[in-house]
Amino acid sequence: MFGEDWKLKLEEKLRRTGFIMQIERLSMQNTLRIEATNPAFLFFPITLKLYERLGWKMVAIESTIEHDDDDLDEEQVKTLFDYLLGSVEQEMREDLLGYYFNTGCYLTEQGSRSERLVDAIESTWLDGLELHVDTFEEYPVLSVAPPWADQAYAFAREEDGWAVLVGRTGRPASDYRADGTEIRPHRLPEGELFTKVEVLTLPLDEWTTVKQILKRERREIERFRFEALSVARRYDPSFGFAWRETWTYYHGVPVDPYVQRLWLEDGKKRYRIMQRADARILALGETHEEAIEELDAALAALPQPRNAVSPIGQFILGTWQQIERDEATYIEGVECVGITIRQANERIQHALSRRDAVSWVKRSENGEDICEFAGLEIRFPHRPPGRIHITRLKGTGR
Repeated sequence: MFGEDWKLKLEEKLRRTGFIMQIERLSMQNTLRIEATNPAFLFFPITLKLYERLGWKMVAIESTIEHDDDDLDEEQVKTLFDYLLGSVEQEMREDLLGYYFNTGCYLTEQGSRSERLVDAIESTWLDGLELHVDTFEEYPVLSVAPPWADQAYAFAREEDGWAVLVGRTGRPASDYRADGTEIRPHRLPEGELFTKVEVLTLPLDEWTTVKQILKRERREIERFRFEALSVARRYDPSFGFAWRETWTYYHGVPVDPYVQRLWLEDGKKRYRIMQRADARILALGETHEEAIEELDAALAALPQPRNAVSPIGQFILGTWQQIERDEATYIEGVECVGITIRQANERIQHALSRRDAVSWVKRSENGEDICEFAGLEIRFPHRPPGRIHITRLKGTGR
């Protein structure tokens, strides 16, 4: 509707403000790339990319110099974005969206529909936390990777509202734990393929309806994911820290399978549970109940590993950051005081399943590490190999 007019207006606004600019027009990407500096306005040089994607008029900003105070930089970038908005018509501003690469935050005009949409996403999908997205994507758009889903979402601007699109790529396991706790912010994959979901269209200015649709989507995916992980835990009580006793919980690879609800072109759903390690399908169903039943059968049919790592081994090898299964290579023996090895294994197994915290008493680079876990004091060398000494703490029951 506005063609290239909005890009030219932002370029002219920067020029009149005194920015020194190097301009590159990328016709293949329909992008205006501007390297700009103005010490009187910003403490640092920036690169702006002006482009259109999924109905949004995007203003992507990146600081080319690393700084110690990201919050201060972000405030300056927000001020610049607000200043630039003053050069375009009000009607056009509703489609303008900013993104700051250095912190992954989105920039919106105060009181605009885009700001209210971001607020709705934060309140319903992120429990009130600010939306930040980490990505190497060259041309980002409004996206979110909620911790309760194994897929990313994107939001497309349409004439009568916003369309919700669902990513097809599963999340890397190192990004989160089984309970949804993020170890580090999820990075959106480059060139992610998204599928439009017709039933998730969000209407303009009907904010109660928008939040209801977003909440319904979260409940459906959370339920499917929770039930899938619950089935997995029946076959391995330590699941969430160790998948079928092959990965140690300290490695941040706590969830090997991931769950997805896919939308086909005919509008039908498919619920899929993948085995991440070898990218094969564990279960597939037209309903999430059907997929859960198939997952149960698939896990029951998996053979138990002959050289399964014991819970003690999971804990110690995890601390040593060893991923090999052969614990006998690293653990030269286990001595228990006040408790049997079988009881110690049971305690540690259930403590891992509960995700209990480890209390460190001593850590020594060249000596012995001591910690308290599962009602036990555990002593072992800082580096493998070595013997493990386990003592039951007083007042901790059996």
